Amino acid sequence: MERGNVNATVRSAKQDEMPADAGLGRQLKPGPIVVTLVHGTFAKGALWTKEGSILRREIAATLYRQRRDVVFGTFEWSGRNTHKARVKAGYEMADHIRDLRKSCPDCQHFIIAHSHGGNVALLAHKHLPMELHAAGIATLGTPFIYAKPRDYLVGANDASLRVDREEGFVLNMIGWMVSLIIGILTAFAVYSQTQAWGTWGAVGAIAVGWMVWSVGIPLVSKALAYLTFPLSARRAAMRLGNALELKPMPRTAVLSFVYPGDEAGWLLATLQQASAVPNRAVDWFKNVVVPVASSAFFIVFMVGIFNAPITDLTGIDPKTFDDWALYLIFLILVTAGSVWAFLVVARYMLSVLRGHPAGFGWERPSIHAHIDIGISSSAIVPAVRSNTHQEVPFTAEEDAKRGLRHSGLYEDKRILGLMADWMAQTG
Repeated sequence: MERGNVNATVRSAKQDEMPADAGLGRQLKPGPIVVTLVHGTFAKGALWTKEGSILRREIAATLYRQRRDVVFGTFEWSGRNTHKARVKAGYEMADHIRDLRKSCPDCQHFIIAHSHGGNVALLAHKHLPMELHAAGIATLGTPFIYAKPRDYLVGANDASLRVDREEGFVLNMIGWMVSLIIGILTAFAVYSQTQAWGTWGAVGAIAVGWMVWSVGIPLVSKALAYLTFPLSARRAAMRLGNALELKPMPRTAVLSFVYPGDEAGWLLATLQQASAVPNRAVDWFKNVVVPVASSAFFIVFMVGIFNAPITDLTGIDPKTFDDWALYLIFLILVTAGSVWAFLVVARYMLSVLRGHPAGFGWERPSIHAHIDIGISSSAIVPAVRSNTHQEVPFTAEEDAKRGLRHSGLYEDKRILGLMADWMAQTG
């Protein structure tokens, strides 16, 4: 609702949206229902949220017949199709609801949201105390976004991820190599000064180089971990998961409507499945192919080194045996490397596809190794007061209309009547 005097809005709403045949002098129940309308992606200033829209007229008429007064307001956000935009809008809507409840503490607050506006409405309740939660949230064609971090990210924080990064194999290996180079260079520099001492000069230079190497390994590894931590895929995945995670809403009823074959939901579900395939393939590669290929490489490598007993027993020419061993080592490395490169490129390209303007919004490809991001047709909210999902049949007459099904939800009188009844009963 636009910030301002709610009581003044009540009077204007009764005048503008009261049914023409309403009986004069009819006594309304106290405590108006306040409905905040939230638009979806790329729909800032949507006409269905404005005064005189079909949605406002139908809901006002139905509630008035049930002796309930209703006030409409709007909440506008950027409408950008990114996780960041929706999370930011959640904070802004929380502030908006606080102002609304201050100006009308006795109102029964409901939210009607279209498309990703439903995600914004749910995210807003993360930042509100329980007593300010809406009585109900009704969504129209919302693709409810969920984020499921891998087990090792559940309960993680920046401090624990920094420790994991400092102890990681890759950065420690890099720290080992960099420190070794520094130690060798230091040893040569010391020896250039102690060369006149003969053997003792060489021993001293080696000792100094070894000390620099051993002390440098943890220091360089920690420095690399500190410098690269802001770029960590695990950190990005953890933060996105925390930002999209919903908190319990025991005071709020959720009602979601969707048309079968809704274009937006179908597109996102297709992108979700398409991007899930390379993610599963990458997991399979790590869990199956890497251990098998590593074992095969080790066996072939060892057999190639200790070839004398085998060539003696089999009579194979040692040179031929060595050639075959080298060929197998090369084949294992090239095949495993090529498959890995293909899977990484495929995951990256499909992440780009997911991030196009009609998709999920841009996501770093590397975070998919640590978190599963997808959509659900019904809201996944913990400990909600009630959670009802309605799939509304799309009639032949409506199917013949031009335009997207996704945009017809807020003009479907069947849905609007059900929402009005639901608000009257829930309130």
